[in-house]
Amino acid sequence: MDLVEKFDAKGKTGAPYHVEVYQIRLDEANEASAVDQRSYKLADGRALDPLSNEKFRIVQTGEKIYRV
Repeated sequence: MDLVEKFDAKGKTGAPYHVEVYQIRLDEANEASAVDQRSYKLADGRALDPLSNEKFRIVQTGEKIYRV
């Protein structure tokens, strides 16, 4: 799993968060059918569910955060 992106996000209260995006390549029978899978986490390790490219939900708390 490789770190491929970092960005800042904020919650509705204005609390700042640092998001890290990890990518893993799922190899299929050949390179043409390989799939890249991304996972999103806060810098403190909590998992995120992507709701869109700009909006995420913290799995542990349900809080929605937004890319800034």
